[in-house]
This record gives sequence, C-alpha cells and structure tokens, in this order.
Amino acid sequence: MKGEFSEKINSFLIDIFDNILIFEQRSLSKSNSNLSIGEIHIIEQIGLSGNKKMSDIADATGVTLATMTAAADRLERKGCITRERSEVDRRIVLLSLTRYGRVIFKLHRRFHEQMVNKITDGFDDIEIKVLLSALAKLNDFFGKQNKASLT
Repeated sequence: MKGEFSEKINSFLIDIFDNILIFEQRSLSKSNSNLSIGEIHIIEQIGLSGNKKMSDIADATGVTLATMTAAADRLERKGCITRERSEVDRRIVLLSLTRYGRVIFKLHRRFHEQMVNKITDGFDDIEIKVLLSALAKLNDFFGKQNKASLT
C-alpha cells in the first residue's frame, strides 16, 4: 500500500517545503526587513534567553562555524545581536539578541503562530491529532537522518 502513495507523498513533501519557504520569504519582503530568512532563523535559534554558544547555533542551523561567523558579523552590523566571550572559556563566543533582535524574534514567532492557526482552521480535534502524529514521525525521521549524516 505504501508503494502506491510514495510518489504522491514525495511530491507533497517537496511542494510543502517549497511553499513554506516562498510564503516566509514573501511575508518577510512585505515587512520591508533587511534580514534574510537564514538570518531570521539564526535569531530564532538564539532566542530570548540569549547567551547561546555560536557553535551550538551553527550546529542547530546546519552551517559551518565559518559561515556562522559571517552571519553573526552581518547580524551584529544590522543591530540584531551582540557577541561576547565566555568568562569561563575565552574560546567560546556567546550570542544574545539586542532589543531589535528580540522584536524580530517576537514578530517571527507571531508569524508562525498565525500560519499554524490558518493551516489548522477548519480541522477538527481528530484531524489535528492525526496531523500532529504524522508531523512528529516526519520530524523524528529527518532528525535521525541529520544526526546520522554527521557521523
């Protein structure tokens, strides 16, 4: 039974991924922001609590430390983040959001909340539970694949 649906599932996964990226990019363009989607996702990873290791943010976003350093340079110039060295280990660089960065974080979180509300509008409780179960399995699969590719 799975075989007959493989092509359709693959098509949906590709379309969903592409559509989310396009939707996010268009929403960002409408906001007249000078930030890229990648920069927004770095801000999202740093979060409101701050003091996140730059190497951890690089791992979470799937980029090299060199790429993360360049992105941090841009975000610092744009007034979104601050960098400081750890007092415990001076080799460690900690990232935190500025006031502007926290505003961007909250706006992006609101964008995602509205997107989820629009997606699930009209779903009954059973449909939401089925969707959650399927998404959890997808997330688990891709998480395992990503970890395996690092080893």
